Amino acid sequence: MEFAPPPCSDASVGRRGPSVQPLGQQNGRLPRLELFAFVAANPAEARQVLGVEPWSRVTDAHAAVWFRQVSRIPHQRDLNDEHYVDDHALAQIPAALPLLGLGRDEQMAITRGDGHQISARGFDDPQAMRMILLQILTGRRASEIHTCLFDCLSPVPNKTVDAADGQEVARFHYAQSKIDIAPDNILVDREVVAIIEEQQQWIRERFPGITPRHLFMQRTGNRQGDKPYPSGTYNWMLCEFSKTVKITDSKGKPVGLSHTHRFRHTQLTRPAELGLPVHVLIRYAGHATPSMSMHYVAARQEHAAQAFLATAKLRADGTHVTFSRYDHDSMHLLNRADRFLPHGWCMLPPLQTCDKGNACLTCSVFVTDASHQPALEQQLAETEALINRTTTAFQEQHGRPMPEDNIWLLQRRAEHAALTKLLDTIRTKPGQAVQGAGCGAATTSPVALTLDLDRHRRTRP
Repeated sequence: MEFAPPPCSDASVGRRGPSVQPLGQQNGRLPRLELFAFVAANPAEARQVLGVEPWSRVTDAHAAVWFRQVSRIPHQRDLNDEHYVDDHALAQIPAALPLLGLGRDEQMAITRGDGHQISARGFDDPQAMRMILLQILTGRRASEIHTCLFDCLSPVPNKTVDAADGQEVARFHYAQSKIDIAPDNILVDREVVAIIEEQQQWIRERFPGITPRHLFMQRTGNRQGDKPYPSGTYNWMLCEFSKTVKITDSKGKPVGLSHTHRFRHTQLTRPAELGLPVHVLIRYAGHATPSMSMHYVAARQEHAAQAFLATAKLRADGTHVTFSRYDHDSMHLLNRADRFLPHGWCMLPPLQTCDKGNACLTCSVFVTDASHQPALEQQLAETEALINRTTTAFQEQHGRPMPEDNIWLLQRRAEHAALTKLLDTIRTKPGQAVQGAGCGAATTSPVALTLDLDRHRRTRP
């Protein structure tokens, strides 16, 4: 049986009664679904307002039909490469941005994205130039940039954050107005600080004698200095700028600079692809939940291919590791992370268990080499300091030295002697692996070994 929903045009509903006109004025499917469900559930009230025909024929089946149509509404498509600005496009933008701040009576030679060289006239808007630079470098929304306060930088104590490579780090307070519970500041480097300080100096020279409220201000009709840079002007300026420079990505597609939200997607996609922890990504994005931040991460096909290729097993020298089906011991060894120690390797056969605890230095299957020399030297210094500190505390507490047959002191002395022998052998025989110092008798010297890292233990195919 087919159910044909009765007509529900704006005019018919308006003639039937003004009380249901708001529902008829909406062209969506959900208002019609609610109307049919109400008429089917309340026939008497609907007859008084809408009349008898054709509403008397409405049943629950009509609402069910509309519900099936609503359920088939397509969901929003996933983010892809179109929401990501690649390196090819980002390399063109800084080269052309000075044209935005150049005066209208000046010209500048630029190379467009299609490869043509032209001489273009300036746009005389240095504020727009700095705003888009801040969006590219920080990943903030356009509204968070052009409405941020003038004094938006604050210092960060050196004890709290250690800057990498000696770069200065400051805290940038942006205009967070979308999410109440989200943070409104991020850490920025010297490059971002220089752009903000340059804009502050420009404002002081452009609006002398006033106390500016915003970092980016409306240039005309703003005597009090309390009006921010208009968002419409910013979009129009970037749209005209895009038409002139014609930025393209690596596939030759045009990149519209007026769609500045793509820079936010890009700035959040890159650290996510590099493995940044989710809680750090949420904090940097200024979001409240992980789902918000994941919405901004573009599912790039290029990165998916790179991540798949990165799963290939490589040796330290960059050559591929190949295993045959007979290499059961080698495969088992790879699954034993405890065999790779901070100061060497444990050569215990895979199917055997260790009963020595952490006494690796005096074990015959412990092997190390010069690559672990800094860790061994640090362990030797810490062991010596521990022995001195403990024996001194024992002397002060008991009034006599700690007995040499003390079990704790015997173990620490053995570790100290083993470390000393290992380091002496490493220094005298560089380039060779050294076996643990506790083989057999306590006076046994370290045994020099040569490890062949290019061959497997089994050569049989």
